[in-house]
Amino acid sequence: MLRHSVAATLLVVWSGGAALAQSDRTTLPLPSSLPLLDYEEQLYPFIADRTFAKEGWTRDKSWRDTGPFVLDTSYGVHPAVRIYYSPEVLTWLEGGRKGGIPDGAIVVKEMASPPAARYVEYREMLAYMHPDDPAKVEAEMLAFLRTTGGLNWTVMVKDSALSHGGWFFASVGQSAAVDSFDPPYTPPSGQAGDGMCMRCHASAAEELIYSSLDNVEGYPGEPLIFRVDESWRDMEGFPPGPFNLPAVQRPAMGASEAALIEDFFHSETALAKSNAKVASSPMEINPIFAAMFPPTGGIAVPPGKVQTLPSEWLDHVPARPNDVQHFLTSDNCIGCHGGLGGPPSGTTMFLQTGPNYGDGYNISEYGEWRWSPMGLAGRDPIFFAQLESEFALLQKAGSGDLTSNLGTTCLSCHGAMGQRQLEIDAHANPDAGLDPNNFKVAYTLLHSPLTEAEEKAQKADGTYDYHLYGNLAREGISCTVCHHIAPPERAEGQPEYNKLDTYLMNGTTGVFRMTDADRLIGPFADVRQKPMENAMGITPVKDDYIKDSELCGACHTINLPNVDAPTDKPLEGYTAADQKVFNDAARNGAALLNTEYGVTFPKALTDFQHSVEQATYIEWVNSIYSEKGTAQSCQDCHMKSDFHSVDGSLSVPAITTQIASIQDTKLPDVANLLPQEDVDVPFREGYRRHNFVGLNVFMVEMMRQFSAEMGMSRTDPMTYATNGAQLAIDTMVLQAREETADVTLDLRKGYGGLVANVQVTNKTGHRLPSGVSFRRAFLEVQVVDENGDRLWCSGCTNGAGVIVDPLGMPLKTEFLDVVPEGAEIALYQPHYRVISDQTQVQIYEELTLNADRVFTTSFVHRDYHPKDNRLTPHGALTPGTPEFIARFGDSEVTAAFMKATVPEGRAASDPDFKPGSDALEYRITLPDGVDPSKVTVTATLYSQAIPPYYLKQRFETAPNGPATQRLYYLASRLKTKGTAIENWKLATGSASAVLQ
Repeated sequence: MLRHSVAATLLVVWSGGAALAQSDRTTLPLPSSLPLLDYEEQLYPFIADRTFAKEGWTRDKSWRDTGPFVLDTSYGVHPAVRIYYSPEVLTWLEGGRKGGIPDGAIVVKEMASPPAARYVEYREMLAYMHPDDPAKVEAEMLAFLRTTGGLNWTVMVKDSALSHGGWFFASVGQSAAVDSFDPPYTPPSGQAGDGMCMRCHASAAEELIYSSLDNVEGYPGEPLIFRVDESWRDMEGFPPGPFNLPAVQRPAMGASEAALIEDFFHSETALAKSNAKVASSPMEINPIFAAMFPPTGGIAVPPGKVQTLPSEWLDHVPARPNDVQHFLTSDNCIGCHGGLGGPPSGTTMFLQTGPNYGDGYNISEYGEWRWSPMGLAGRDPIFFAQLESEFALLQKAGSGDLTSNLGTTCLSCHGAMGQRQLEIDAHANPDAGLDPNNFKVAYTLLHSPLTEAEEKAQKADGTYDYHLYGNLAREGISCTVCHHIAPPERAEGQPEYNKLDTYLMNGTTGVFRMTDADRLIGPFADVRQKPMENAMGITPVKDDYIKDSELCGACHTINLPNVDAPTDKPLEGYTAADQKVFNDAARNGAALLNTEYGVTFPKALTDFQHSVEQATYIEWVNSIYSEKGTAQSCQDCHMKSDFHSVDGSLSVPAITTQIASIQDTKLPDVANLLPQEDVDVPFREGYRRHNFVGLNVFMVEMMRQFSAEMGMSRTDPMTYATNGAQLAIDTMVLQAREETADVTLDLRKGYGGLVANVQVTNKTGHRLPSGVSFRRAFLEVQVVDENGDRLWCSGCTNGAGVIVDPLGMPLKTEFLDVVPEGAEIALYQPHYRVISDQTQVQIYEELTLNADRVFTTSFVHRDYHPKDNRLTPHGALTPGTPEFIARFGDSEVTAAFMKATVPEGRAASDPDFKPGSDALEYRITLPDGVDPSKVTVTATLYSQAIPPYYLKQRFETAPNGPATQRLYYLASRLKTKGTAIENWKLATGSASAVLQ
């Protein structure tokens, strides 16, 4: 084990005692030599017992401030500080801050509530009272610091094996308590390359520290001095005098600038207090849900048995020390790109709505990404239940050998960083014994071992080498995924494809090229590169591809195999030429991955007939929103440049903000800062929020309500806002309400009752719904009398989102499992032009059948498509038509892929089903004696991201799977009342009318 000395040999303690001999010094291991908690168990007592002081480390001349203190508010980047330096650090400072600091060097920053004047003056008082007893002065001073000052420490330990920056950062309290990664999940107090510390330290001119001999006892020079007023002289327990002035002698008659803003960045208790407010997970099972989905077959597990996920703060992978890797976790980015929640720290990428720090909305890159479906993709409980179903279906069909191929393919998007970094590392170091062809779901449950016992257990079961990839995978589609994507290219020997076809044949299904590991792309040219280079060894560079919708298409056009389809004929609806296009695109992707990384997992899947499983990007391409003059990119809609609160109380039409918060020229002065031009972060107009939402409120609501089980902290670590999940949901609600669909309704008399003409207009840039095929949107058309009593309804649901008949019973079509005698397939709701019965419902959806013509929600058994009436976007064209050829040319590749964007089934021949809209007629029979002019008709389009038949298939396909059991646990207890998804549905457009 590497060890180092942490004491000096010829130093004198400030109080006058002699230093200990070298052989008597305490030694500590390097942080890289032990698992985290084991290291903290050694470091923290050393710090809290102040062994460094007892052993004679050199320290600052006196307590000092790190910024102004005005009106009872500190504007310092730390509280009052007094720093101790290990001999290695002192030697480096004496050498003019040249070269590198050796491993084992330690900087200990003692901290107490500001300002420093209270400690300087208190010590002077003690020295006056006990002139001949310096030991008593020291003892009483220390007692005062521990009690009144709340003494605590931040520590930096140099260890070049840890990360690119080479420092271990820790925050230590008087109790020396080590970290806990149990709910409610607070950021670790100790971490290699801590992003929140690097926020400031990355701006240091050398070695990520600002230390100067001007501050150190025994050396010339004086520390920086900051403005400190007399507002602190109101200390309880002191008699009238210098420490307790009357209010009339303090600034503003004793009033504080704000109601005592806590120093959130260095308070041990602030985050814990915030997290303590988080409601516990729901425990009561929804009886309606349980009636619709009975807890049979082993699907129901008690709370103590449900599979949980590790704390999000265990998702930690810093930049490697010698050769930065492609993928890092978001906690490397959070310090600079996580926002600041108000004074005294600043207001950056934050909309403050109240007087306290953290009151408002964190709209920083990290803040909104964290609770977006992209940020949650690696923890998505619906996705992991889906994977268990896919594996079960493959096993049942005797194709269990394909589970690793399919799982690795799916996790190439949902666990993008872990899956990709594994294949990169395995290829770069073939002797490491890593297997990149089977990225196991179990890896997403791994984390870096916290103790030697955990490390031993991982090594024993063969998972130790994969824990870092689990840390990466749980982060989903994180910062270093999108900011590394490069445009697709034609491989040698391929035809001269146009730009679109190059993408279609080489850039779908999560297969994308990447920029160099030490380059991250962004939209701006004039960025301050040095802090990121210092912290992580990465240079941010401008590349307009980050603004190109095609970048999003890498994961939003999915071409998958159909493992049960005959391989000697094309899939239904496609020609042999079409089928060859899909199959060749799959082979191209497999070939690229094999060439670049030597992996073979996609190859086995290329033996099957492929088809487009998700088409969101190419739906956008086949719309007016990709055309000049009417163009709106994916980023225009899903990365807002404005902000509107859901209640309408706050509106910011265009956001202007800094896009990073670092130690710059606007913070209190520090020694040894980088040149001003390297740290002066400009304000940006047209800031793009990283909200990335669609309409999947269900998943985010599960993660919010069950944050303990899913490993999520509800409190933001930089701004301390607690509403990040709710902000994501609110953004979805606004998108549903204002940007998804318009519904119009006209009434007239007819057919012995009322005729309602309903039109639904798609306001999105793709189909509605889009993405995975099981999403659905349906029309609820309801008639009520003057008392609000329901008289007629098509599309009404119960409390579990199941569409019911007039008696409240589920429709026979709801679970796609009722096969009438003599029928080939189960009952379902077809596309309608006219609805005349309450059991008929207009549902916009794609329905698929497997080879046995059984309805399926599998992604790889999609053989037949009896229905696809998802609303197309405006401007959608049909392949083969003159209009399509005029726009896209005669490419077989484009035509084949675009067939996945057009309607199927009855909608294809409905003259009222047009690009961008659908119109249908409701013939409503009213009860006898009801005056048609006295009723109100309301038409509402609802969205269901996980409809009842989807859930039923999950629960029945793999009831013993831990992820499936977890989904049942969450879904059966999810509280929807009073939320945006009350009764398991999300409202979009709506219209009401009375007969005129």
